[in-house]
Amino acid sequence: MSSKEYQCMDPAYRHLVKLQGMAKKEQVSQELKAEIDKIIKLLEARMDYCESQTSPASEELQYLINKTKSHPWNKAYLQGQVSYQPSTAMLSGNLEAQFLKSLVSIGNISRVLELGLFTGCSALALAEALPEGGKVVSCEVDPYIAELAGSLLGKSSAGKKVDIMLGPAKDSLKKLCDKNMEFDLIFLDADKSSNSTYYKLIFEYGLLAESGTILVDNSLFFGDPYSNEDYMGRGHGTGQFNEMVKQDEKVHQVLLPIRDGLLLIRRKDDMQASGGRRGTKGDTTGRHHGNEPLAMVCS
Repeated sequence: MSSKEYQCMDPAYRHLVKLQGMAKKEQVSQELKAEIDKIIKLLEARMDYCESQTSPASEELQYLINKTKSHPWNKAYLQGQVSYQPSTAMLSGNLEAQFLKSLVSIGNISRVLELGLFTGCSALALAEALPEGGKVVSCEVDPYIAELAGSLLGKSSAGKKVDIMLGPAKDSLKKLCDKNMEFDLIFLDADKSSNSTYYKLIFEYGLLAESGTILVDNSLFFGDPYSNEDYMGRGHGTGQFNEMVKQDEKVHQVLLPIRDGLLLIRRKDDMQASGGRRGTKGDTTGRHHGNEPLAMVCS
């Protein structure tokens, strides 16, 4: 997506573009028209500048991004190959990918769970920062997309650190629980209407490791939680989920305005200065840390 397409996630930008169109039709001063044009260009320039000042994608990640953008998604959907209408807007993009990669490196993370794989952009970025033996377990509901992602990930060395679980995310969470798995970072990027369910199951199943972090994508969801415009018209309940997390007295959260919003959640106990809750490799909890190989696609 271009910077203009990303900007359309911002309701203020959308209204400015609308105002720009109105100004062209109405008899307003050239000075006012120029000022509106300047504001829009500044917003676009800011995003372009952030992109330009961010480390570029690796060759493997850029290859995956390019292949995703050029894939005939509409044709695949019309032919019934995919169960939902994919969009390149679902692609994380390099800015967010490099943030995820940095977060893994900063947090000394080795075990990642991702709900919502799509073609593997975020999964590969996460995997690129993992240490030897690290693992990303990524859950995807659509067989066609899971197979495509697997083929793209297979072309990179870091992609070998990604295991794909095929099926509904709730079922995958239960399977991981049954295997006594736990993860340092859990990235929620699946169907937004189920985020509340995923959030509750993560804690109920004990999937979040000590000192672990939950990261929720699209937490601003085209501005709907604060604009009340229902721009997407699908009632994903992102605002309700954000409020639910805010009311959870056991966690500390911060909402970052990166692209379409990233909500970072940690246990309050892990935010204390004393810290040190993470179990060591010699712990006796009986939990597995996600380094064991899983089948590439699990039924």
